Amino acid sequence: MYIVLSHESCDLDSVVSTLAVAYLRFKNRGRLEHSFLPVLNMMRRDYPTKTEVCFLLDQHRITPDCHLVFRDDVPECLLLRCRFILVNHHVSPFHYCVEEVYDYRTFQSEAARLPIYCQRIMHPMRSCAALITECYASTRYNYARAYCPMVLDLLHAAILMQNHNFVQIPKSTLRNVRDYQMMQFLEKHLGKLRPRHRATLCKTLVKILFDLSALTLPQILRREFKILRATNGLRLVRIAQCCFPMAVTRFISYEFAQMALQEFAAEHDCDYIILLGTSMHPRGGGLGIKELGLIPLDGLHDVEGRRIFEHLIINLTAAVNPLLSLKPHCHLDFMQGAFFFLNVWNIGFYDVLQLMQQILYDWVSEDIF
Repeated sequence: MYIVLSHESCDLDSVVSTLAVAYLRFKNRGRLEHSFLPVLNMMRRDYPTKTEVCFLLDQHRITPDCHLVFRDDVPECLLLRCRFILVNHHVSPFHYCVEEVYDYRTFQSEAARLPIYCQRIMHPMRSCAALITECYASTRYNYARAYCPMVLDLLHAAILMQNHNFVQIPKSTLRNVRDYQMMQFLEKHLGKLRPRHRATLCKTLVKILFDLSALTLPQILRREFKILRATNGLRLVRIAQCCFPMAVTRFISYEFAQMALQEFAAEHDCDYIILLGTSMHPRGGGLGIKELGLIPLDGLHDVEGRRIFEHLIINLTAAVNPLLSLKPHCHLDFMQGAFFFLNVWNIGFYDVLQLMQQILYDWVSEDIF
């Protein structure tokens, strides 16, 4: 059996691409009677936090109870026996038995440690869904000509969402953008949409993405997070980075925000939490307002803890790759944290994550050497 494993972010692009790859490989398996099991790389309890994913799959009557498999649904004994196909990522703890990778990001050869026989379908795109659509359009990967309307419709929505309906790309260069070409390929099979219909679909998905009214504060924190760990031999530091489509200032204004953060930190054994929030600009235009907060869970009572906190703040402020252009929030006092506006619009979760990994590496190096 092959497990087709999504990226752990489980955003719309990753989930749709994972389902599409599993269907493509199943329909093009030839005489080999292999099974392909799409697995969403998240806990089942956290599925409701992916509001835009829930909405789109529900529109196609794909329900979590009947049709979806999550990471915690798969027994460990099965994980040890299966081969893996990675979608929208290529660094995995299962690297030793990965046979295929579908990813549009730059290849990290040292971190990936993939087997020499692993087939890599990887080249720069703006979305993983567009990369998978290329496979559907190719007779090399789709010799069975499997064009399920539901799968194509899911890919179409994911490409539109990931590219913000292409509104930020000059019309003069749009036809040369590979993602746009793949969207046109899908519309040849689905029926061409008028620009206003594309805009309506994209706006609907964005609105659902930012609608967190049905979620609790702990669910919002778990919507997309990653735990970073580093040690200098004397002290282990654990930092949680949480990302959500809500202003950080709005999140911490809720009555039980401090309790939610403390419970999250206790569950994941964290020393610090980074909050990365995006809210819609009141003027619209497709751009969001980004805020960042760094919260120490020990209240900065420990001298070494204060030193690490200051190291993080100094390096986040001085960062040039990526350039965050941090502007401090004035007169904001919450859990001894530091809060900033990001004067850039194109910084994402993994840009900050890679920066934090480098900052922690520098902290370890300074203490060792």
